[in-house]
Amino acid sequence: MHKLNLDQFRTTIETGGVLSVALVATGGVFHIEAETRKGSAVLTKARGPQPREFRDVTKALGLLRELGIQEARVDARGWQPGALPANRAARPDSAAQLRAAHEAADLKRTLEAAIAEADDPNTVWHDAETVFNDLEARYAG
Repeated sequence: MHKLNLDQFRTTIETGGVLSVALVATGGVFHIEAETRKGSAVLTKARGPQPREFRDVTKALGLLRELGIQEARVDARGWQPGALPANRAARPDSAAQLRAAHEAADLKRTLEAAIAEADDPNTVWHDAETVFNDLEARYAG
């Protein structure tokens, strides 16, 4: 069986070399196999010969659709929902990490904007005493 990374798989599709495509389940994941003009092939990870695995079959179908594949066979005989591959540890919840990263990026943008405003020669500065006196006068009556 030939092993094709995403770029090779895309090129094979674009040149008309793919005859059929199948989503094949193994445990709790699916991988993509294709029958090409040169024999069977499997879509592999970008960095390595291992098959590219999809826990969510809709992600695999979305990729196939993006590549221009409109029809695929699904082989769910080996599917065991919820089972993780033996060579793959469960990923920790990354939502909290991503949320923290986005908050840090927002804070960085805010600080950079404030620094840029402070460095602007046209910025008008007011001392705190004047600002508080104006506020007291405004709310006093």
